[in-house]
Amino acid sequence: MKKKYLLYLLLVILFTACTRGSDDLPAPDATVATLNGAWKVSYYWDKKDETSNFSGWSLSFQAGGVATATRGSQVVIGTWSRSSNKFILSFGSDPLLSDLNNDWQVVTFSETSIRLKDDNPLQDDELHLGR
Repeated sequence: MKKKYLLYLLLVILFTACTRGSDDLPAPDATVATLNGAWKVSYYWDKKDETSNFSGWSLSFQAGGVATATRGSQVVIGTWSRSSNKFILSFGSDPLLSDLNNDWQVVTFSETSIRLKDDNPLQDDELHLGR
């Protein structure tokens, strides 16, 4: 009987001590290659449709975690990062672009479409980016 409990305890310790390895994350070069080029906000929901607020803005994502938003001569520099299920954006305190600041949960991620939703289940925010 003691051996059974000892084996059970050993298994519990083994499984709780395991951490997610870097092999579980997408390769940074693959993510940057997918993001290469200009993106537009095709849909933004924050209690109501606010997509039109981002009309004329073009987003780009460079290696090293640099995000750039451009509209005419306006340029706002921010940051981005991605893990397997998160896409984190920050444009600092810019009055409009700070609405995009979030630890977004990835719904879909391809070369032509990125669909994100707020990682807080109590929020219904959504951000869709397209080419």
